Amino acid sequence: MVDLLIQFVSSFVLQAVGYLAVVGSVFLVVWRLGERRFARARIQARRRFNADQLKFELRNSLGTLVVGTLNAIGLVWLYDRQMTALTMDAAGWTWPAMVLSFAAIAFVSDTWFYWWHRLLHHPALYKYVHVVHHRSVDTNPFTSYSFHIVEPLLLGAWMIPMALLVPTYIPVLLVFQVFALAKNLEGHLGYEFMPRWFTRVPPFRWMTTATYHNLHHTKFNGNYGLYFRLWDRLAGTEVADYERTFATRGEGR
Repeated sequence: MVDLLIQFVSSFVLQAVGYLAVVGSVFLVVWRLGERRFARARIQARRRFNADQLKFELRNSLGTLVVGTLNAIGLVWLYDRQMTALTMDAAGWTWPAMVLSFAAIAFVSDTWFYWWHRLLHHPALYKYVHVVHHRSVDTNPFTSYSFHIVEPLLLGAWMIPMALLVPTYIPVLLVFQVFALAKNLEGHLGYEFMPRWFTRVPPFRWMTTATYHNLHHTKFNGNYGLYFRLWDRLAGTEVADYERTFATRGEGR
């Protein structure tokens, strides 16, 4: 029990320090040092972010990091007992195979996220769980992990069955984790740095942007996807003026 507690604490500290270092650096560069320089890239003209919001987000982020730590320890525990389909053996993992595996993981993750995210907006669930995340309307990098503790449990639950059943090269999974954090940060950045042609050129037009998720926080309904626009387009839940908002951000300021 003591060894497990030590493993949890050390893993949590490692994740927390890494997360806060990355998110803090992005916040410092974009929101503090770059506030004037990047003013035309700001998605919301009215600034509503304040110190109270930051404190609230930091508290919630600690709970999300606890869940992330438990997931990581659980995966390692299963892997050490050879109960997963995860592997470090590179045999057979060609570059095309790794790219396809990465794409499949991203698709499964985005699909899982879309439908759970949409369900969490149902009035019967929203006021108990997802309302915490939507307390942040003017999103910033620290909004990325600001969730009720139940939400990361639900949104990350796909990883355990995937690890148990789907052959996966561990480096691919690690690269995906970096991608997932980057997209989460982008979605809550509050600034749009993608070029205006981004929504017109395949395959980029099928990917979400900072504007895409920012509209979810301001409009509340719609734009439920995390990485891709696919499910929103198919289900008719994409915010109607997304592409116009993306193209005209910063105009008139």
